[in-house]
Amino acid sequence: MQRLAAIVFTVLAFAASAEIAPAGPYTFQLKFTENFNGSELNPKLWRRIEGFPGMGADWRKNMSLREDLVEVKGGILTLKGVRNDDTSADPRRLLTGGITTDGLFGMKYGKLEARIRLVAKKGAWPAFWMMPVSSPNGWPNDGEIDILERLNFDPFVYHTVHSAWTKKSPGDPPSSGKGKIKPDAWNVYALEWTPDSLVWKINGRAMHKYRKPLNADHERWPWDAPFYVMLDMQLGGKWVGEVDEDALPAIMQVDWVKFYQLSQGSKRISEFSRPNR
Repeated sequence: MQRLAAIVFTVLAFAASAEIAPAGPYTFQLKFTENFNGSELNPKLWRRIEGFPGMGADWRKNMSLREDLVEVKGGILTLKGVRNDDTSADPRRLLTGGITTDGLFGMKYGKLEARIRLVAKKGAWPAFWMMPVSSPNGWPNDGEIDILERLNFDPFVYHTVHSAWTKKSPGDPPSSGKGKIKPDAWNVYALEWTPDSLVWKINGRAMHKYRKPLNADHERWPWDAPFYVMLDMQLGGKWVGEVDEDALPAIMQVDWVKFYQLSQGSKRISEFSRPNR
């Protein structure tokens, strides 16, 4: 009986380990780099984010297509948050700039990396994040990945995921973490996204990890679908608080963005899409 029990235990242990063990080691290969060369955004990859007065989400209420809020010069993308001194053209007191790949480019699995400098101001809320290309179930059910968010003068950034599960149980597992940065200096922010986990890194060091639970459904793990990318300089809102308008502009600078494809063993499993719309 003891021998039989030992055999059964060994078989069950093997089955359990086979269920969670990856088929082969994950590797990332650089697919392409966006260096922001020239004087304009690459229209095949980026478009500006538009917002309107009274929009529900705080991050988008001040988003504007005004030309000076998004600048490409000398290989650097600069996104600005400013006080609007001409409310005859736009009634909003504050205006912000941002760019997105929505409708142009999406990725499923891989690594996304950017070299970014954040010039802190009271009420500044810069972000580097991802949203689902298709969201039939709405937010947060189809997921969100926040690679970095910084509030005010914090010497750290937030790394966060949102889903239907994290809304109910944000601590199971922890859906948000913090990563220390060199304030007002250039830092490299990265997300490593596999079918098993999301890992956030700053300057090559892992800061936060969100693992996929065993037998997870869409509620607990909506990150098996393509997502698009956003970079934006946000101002104000319930989370970040009041804005010091006299200290503006707030600035977010981006040196480059790198996109990596993911392989597992000899099999490439990343997906990159370019929808025609």
